[in-house]
Amino acid sequence: MLENLDRVSGAHYPNVALLADAIARPSAPRVHCGQIMDIVSEELKTWFTERLGCMAARREIAAGRYFAINVVRLGDVTAGWHRFIGALERRETVACLFVIADPFAVASKLPEPVVQSEGVAPALAAVAEIMSTLSDEPAASLVNGGCLSFAISLPCPVTGCRTAFLDFDAVAFVPGADDQHEPLYDPLMSAPLPMVNISSDIYGFAMFTRDFCLKRHDCEVNYLTKRERKMLFAQASAAWQRIAERTISNYAEMVDQQLCPTFLTADRRSWVANHRDPAFAELEKKPYLHEMPVQYTERVVQIWEGYFNHGIWPRYKEAARPGESSHGACPVGHRV
Repeated sequence: MLENLDRVSGAHYPNVALLADAIARPSAPRVHCGQIMDIVSEELKTWFTERLGCMAARREIAAGRYFAINVVRLGDVTAGWHRFIGALERRETVACLFVIADPFAVASKLPEPVVQSEGVAPALAAVAEIMSTLSDEPAASLVNGGCLSFAISLPCPVTGCRTAFLDFDAVAFVPGADDQHEPLYDPLMSAPLPMVNISSDIYGFAMFTRDFCLKRHDCEVNYLTKRERKMLFAQASAAWQRIAERTISNYAEMVDQQLCPTFLTADRRSWVANHRDPAFAELEKKPYLHEMPVQYTERVVQIWEGYFNHGIWPRYKEAARPGESSHGACPVGHRV
């Protein structure tokens, strides 16, 4: 076959040389990715089921809808990302976790590798360099409070309309962030291995609402009557809020409140944490005020009702809002 290819003019068939090269060399190794419990180690499985604070993530892991990518080569990042998008399109998943056991080894293939050293900041720098391959955002910006966000066009689980979900945000987790002597102390950002989580609150809530409908009514949302939809949305919103409240309660138990204030506000409409949401990572810690679901689900439900009642195509541009600085000093930062 290669002999025949040699007779073809490369000027007319510019891909002939690439095809011949692909035939001649062995196949490139495939990225190890898929359902999270099929990918991660036993240590991580135990951590997810026993120590993970986020109740929504626990729910999706138990349902087999959390996608994971084992990153051992730089190319695994983009290869795994493409497979995650395909799984999203098929509604096989709702979120993605990049597991990067040795970020310094992976980042060593970059033009400017990160020097390996102890502490949270160097690990964050290496992970940022690796994940910046998915974005035009420079790695230096990502570790200083920048956002690694994606707008992904998907069929909405509730309305069925294809629309852009703008809040698929990436957040870095590294070992050691739960050490009280660490300048970047923030147990909510700690994990047994360096990892990057990508998820969307809006898409997650939409899938949760669809699940609620299938369980209660055994049908898709568009088959419900107007009254049934109104009741469904109210029940799903209340349940999503309860899940979030349990999550914040778990977070509050993890931290030293004098060093890393983390709590639900008295009106249960907001919560405080020592990082901004969304932010990939931060080298400066300070308290931020974030919305609880009771605030943003109201906006999402209005969008859904606008479609079902008035035929207005769903757009989620204003549904997710970033956390706001609480104008307070970070206790651990002040101590350091």
